Amino acid sequence: MLEVTAQINRGIMFIRLEGELTTSNFYKVAEEINYLLYKQGILMYVFNLEEVKKVDQGLLGMLQNKLTEIFLHCGSVVFCGLSEGLKKKIGKRKDQLFYVKEEKEVFQYISI
Repeated sequence: MLEVTAQINRGIMFIRLEGELTTSNFYKVAEEINYLLYKQGILMYVFNLEEVKKVDQGLLGMLQNKLTEIFLHCGSVVFCGLSEGLKKKIGKRKDQLFYVKEEKEVFQYISI
């Protein structure tokens, strides 16, 4: 089971995930991102995975594809609550991809 909560703060979309993030339920997150990116024009995202208890290994490719879509639209992404191993797998992207421990650190990296 996955719960997705979205909130805008200072023009940045915060997407908080709770539960298990799997390849079968990632569509919920992808649909939310597509709507926000293509219909609403939101370009800055914070994904908080602190409350995610399980991440499928097969999900990495799907997640990287979605990140590429955001980057191609000149967007920025911040991840909160990722393990070091997952950070290494996702990789780096100068000035577009950031990793933080707590959501409040986001405003040190991106702003409108």
